[in-house]
Amino acid sequence: MICNYSKFISRFLYLSIFIFTIFLSTTQNLEEIFAQEIQNEKKYNSIIVDEQIIRSDRDEIALNTALKIIDNSSQIENIFVGTFDSDSTKLNFYSEVNKEVKWIDDLLNSIENTSTKNPNIKSDQLGALTDIYSEFNKLNALAGSNVLIITPGRISGESEKTRERFRNIGELFALEEWTIDVVTLPSSDLISRDLMGEISSASLGKFFDLGTLSGFSGFVNYLKQQKLTEIMKSELGRNNPKLLPIDISPFTQSLSLLLVREDFDTEVSLFSPNGTKALPEMSNVDVLETMNLDLITINNPSPGTWSLRSVSETGGEIQVYSEIQNPLELKMIQAGPFSNSEPVLIEASINIDNSPQIIADAVIEATVTNGIDIKSYKLNDSGLSGDKKSNDGIYSFEIVDNFDPGTKNIDLELSWPEFSSKIITRTSFQTEIFPKINITRTSNVEGSKDENLNVASITLTVSDYPFLTNSKNILGTLSNDTNVYDASLTMLSEPEPGKSWKFDVFAKISESGNYKLNLKLEDKYLDRNFEVSSPDTEISANIITYPIKLFGIRIIYILILIFILGLLTLSIVIIRRKNSPYGYLIDDQGKVLVNFYNLDRSQINKIISKDFVNSYELKAIALNSGGFKFLPNNVELRLTENREDISVRVNGKPAPTNIKLSSRNQVGVGGKLFSFYKRLPKQ
Repeated sequence: MICNYSKFISRFLYLSIFIFTIFLSTTQNLEEIFAQEIQNEKKYNSIIVDEQIIRSDRDEIALNTALKIIDNSSQIENIFVGTFDSDSTKLNFYSEVNKEVKWIDDLLNSIENTSTKNPNIKSDQLGALTDIYSEFNKLNALAGSNVLIITPGRISGESEKTRERFRNIGELFALEEWTIDVVTLPSSDLISRDLMGEISSASLGKFFDLGTLSGFSGFVNYLKQQKLTEIMKSELGRNNPKLLPIDISPFTQSLSLLLVREDFDTEVSLFSPNGTKALPEMSNVDVLETMNLDLITINNPSPGTWSLRSVSETGGEIQVYSEIQNPLELKMIQAGPFSNSEPVLIEASINIDNSPQIIADAVIEATVTNGIDIKSYKLNDSGLSGDKKSNDGIYSFEIVDNFDPGTKNIDLELSWPEFSSKIITRTSFQTEIFPKINITRTSNVEGSKDENLNVASITLTVSDYPFLTNSKNILGTLSNDTNVYDASLTMLSEPEPGKSWKFDVFAKISESGNYKLNLKLEDKYLDRNFEVSSPDTEISANIITYPIKLFGIRIIYILILIFILGLLTLSIVIIRRKNSPYGYLIDDQGKVLVNFYNLDRSQINKIISKDFVNSYELKAIALNSGGFKFLPNNVELRLTENREDISVRVNGKPAPTNIKLSSRNQVGVGGKLFSFYKRLPKQ
């Protein structure tokens, strides 16, 4: 603990002395700085080149390449450009760098006039960085200001504390949020490269080693703010051309190709799909050519297969990098985790500026890896296979498969039938175990159609753990070929207010038969809306039809009563319409044998046979059968067909079955003659 504290005090004192030395060194080492007066706080940049770098032709070539890359990059403002050696730092300030300001030519001339190829001469990188720090401090340089130092890394006055001093200057820059980028040249040795790397890392800057081919590509990416990625690393044979095909998709806005070569005689040519060579004179072609590399940029390249041809007389290694800028972005429309027991709906869109596009002839395939198998599916925008709406720019496919819970990798691939180019997006989706409906009991029910019948019991679980929900989230039906009935649910317990995981299922069924019970749960789980259905379950229902009652009386009884009342009414009407007996039977002596007006009859006969008087009701006449029928206008004596008394005669003749009575007709019965009179004759 004491040891660590001592080191901290020692380091603090050292940094204080070091900062004081920096301010003292400003007037001693800085020979020429043309800095504008401070008007506003700005970001500043510095490019300082070690005067002793030209130790070999390869260093000189690498320096020229680095400066050309800087010159070819975006416009730089407020920049210090200069050189340094073991004694001093010489800087010029440019408020704006453009084609009229030949700062690179000035810098190269300065290096050529002052440099030497003496391999023993070393430079004071620490002093140069100290001068820049002091100048930035006076200018109140904003965070983000930067120093780019190009050096072989050989250090003057190296001692045991050299590495610590370099680290300290880097940390001072980092405290101000300024950065130091270091570029080392091919002649740098391993120790020098390692030390220069520490300077950049201490200030959170970048380090580039131009002694390697990859160092050039990293420097190009950094300065030009590109994303060139390696597509080929190869060894060229002598005079043995190598052809690299490059597939370009429709809608591509730019194609950038960087070839970095080991041998300077390597020639590079780029050909379009129709065989035309890309030349700098073309309006859409930009070429940066140095002895170390070629950077070719094609704006709005034709879709198809381009060809990069490289050939060398002496051979050597080449590395090829590319960046293809295409506004088309293939995106998977992310959904929440999918249920591992339900189909997985893959949806993707082709976007430009986050707007889905409908691209003619575009083909999208999804390759899914579930840990064991690899399967491919062709997405569509035609409203089929799970696609929700045709021609809306959303391509879909519904995968019916069994996925274990977990992450599934998916590659989305956009292609065209006429081109071999592809746009690939790598993404993933998640499958999880979701809630399910367990039918724990079913009942074959019996009851009336107005009765709420308990047909089943269910539970809701996730991996055998209870899942709580409200009964309103569960929809149920009982159905067969002809009827559909809604089901209702009742909680069996209530672990949380209004929620349960155990329910009884009820339904009102009006007809007997076999029904399918279907239940569907609609709820939210893992921040995703979902629905899950139960398997169809058979339920048998026997519906008993009870007598229908009206006012508490069974309908059948009411109907019978109505029928009886109707009969009675009809009978009364018929009876009332019948004629009451009238008239007199008077014998041949003028004596009244029967007075029908005052005939003594029973009540039943008066009702049932109101208009017919049977012979047995007449004691004064010896008729054995038949009777008298009283019609509205006349009276008939009706005898039975098989009468026993054949002595009945009318006017001396045998009587017919029906005898119309009148005063003119004499009827003879049992030795008596009588006639019928409506009224008593006058005496």
